[in-house]
Amino acid sequence: MNFTTLNLKPADRIVVPKSGIRLIQHHAICLGQDKDGRHLIAENKIGIGVGLVTAEDFFKDVIEIIEIKRFIGNNYQRKLAVQKALNKLGLPYHLIDYNCQHFANEVQYNRIKSEQVDNFFTAIKYVSGFLFLVALADSFSKGK
Repeated sequence: MNFTTLNLKPADRIVVPKSGIRLIQHHAICLGQDKDGRHLIAENKIGIGVGLVTAEDFFKDVIEIIEIKRFIGNNYQRKLAVQKALNKLGLPYHLIDYNCQHFANEVQYNRIKSEQVDNFFTAIKYVSGFLFLVALADSFSKGK
């Protein structure tokens, strides 16, 4: 993966699949270059929390980029977003309350939200409701 061809700017989001089936996605934030010219990325990973990684390390196992979400805002707002990401370094990962998508949404939109978590719980509600109806129908059919 050639980082320079992606034309990433600080505070842009990189979305990559966590597995081959693309069901779950990983979100990370481009931070720009450090003083040594290395491109840095901030991400929130299971077992690590919010941390920094070089673009070279981030992309070494990436076979596909699902999406690049460009930061919307001026250069000053972009700098503030990068500073926000840096201020989150060391925060722990939590699948439900603060995963990689929560982190990226907070940096880009000032909103701690994960659509992946919301979609999971919506699916659980529908499956639970369906199973309840099946059990209810079964109990009525046995009651006859």
